[in-house]
Amino acid sequence: MDAKVLIVDDSELDRFFIRKLLEYLGVDSEEADGGRECLKAVRNNEYALILMDYLMPTMNGIQTLSQIHGGIDNRNESTPTVALVSPDDPEEGKMCLEAGFSNYLDKPVDFKQLMAVLIMYLPDAIRNDLKLPANSKKDEKPEAAPKKEDNSGTSDFIKAISQIPEIDYKKGISLCGSEEGYFTAVGIFYNSIDVKSEEIENYYKNEDYKNYTIKVHALKSSANIVGALALWSDAKDLEEAGNNNNIEKIKNDTEKLLSDYRSFKDKLAFLSTDTDEEKPPVDESALNDAYAALSEFIDAMDFDLADMVIKSMKDFKLPDKDEKIFAEMEKFLTGLNWEDMKKLLNEK
Repeated sequence: MDAKVLIVDDSELDRFFIRKLLEYLGVDSEEADGGRECLKAVRNNEYALILMDYLMPTMNGIQTLSQIHGGIDNRNESTPTVALVSPDDPEEGKMCLEAGFSNYLDKPVDFKQLMAVLIMYLPDAIRNDLKLPANSKKDEKPEAAPKKEDNSGTSDFIKAISQIPEIDYKKGISLCGSEEGYFTAVGIFYNSIDVKSEEIENYYKNEDYKNYTIKVHALKSSANIVGALALWSDAKDLEEAGNNNNIEKIKNDTEKLLSDYRSFKDKLAFLSTDTDEEKPPVDESALNDAYAALSEFIDAMDFDLADMVIKSMKDFKLPDKDEKIFAEMEKFLTGLNWEDMKKLLNEK
């Protein structure tokens, strides 16, 4: 058995958040961005535990679990699987239990509840290696990772974000466990605004209210993690409207939701690295190497290495055409749109 937990969620920010909590407890994890990726993963690996979001596009958690239990050849038919559900809809947890999930956790995941689930469902050999908080601190949040000596970047970030009244950064830090973790979470939130808002807008315009509701649900969760409380509240209301088929409310309030969501692009603009006018021009051979490496990493669907290549190009002044390509690549990568990335490379 692989001593890893599989995290299944269509929200990159939610996956990051859970991964960091697991890291605090000394637990390795792998990620899948939805039901289809999950089914690929369980064919190749046996996991100690699966944490799976209930509400996902294409295949929801119940449909995915049904495939794991009986529809495909895999190594996880008996693996404990815990659903991740919305605390605003008590019926979700009940439905998941009736569908065969071992248990469920509300999102965003509470550290103590996650710890209890790990103790309850992990095999003895893995559970014994958990890095549990000391008894005297068992009711506290996990301690933040030791601070680096040079933490000026994080300090500057906290100073900047504390000036944004729409964000309760203290709540975000509390949820993420440390300033460093929160910094990363806000960065993911910021970089995904264009892609995620466009997804919501397209589903809204196409009157695909089922997928619209799923994407608004994901926004609700992300907004909560970074402490954007008004945005969280509005997304929560529109998710409820979608679940209740209240189309009038969706039509009345979606434009405001999108406007408020996109306004964080300006509010968090200090996170952008695109304003440096002193960047050296990129060497042609370095640019070609970057494209070649990116093509390889896209084929392997390796998020971390593809992200590293894209970010490395931000250190250089690129020709306008290439700058647009890498900007599009970053958007596609945020949504794990591998096919669109391949197409963009082939058409460049």
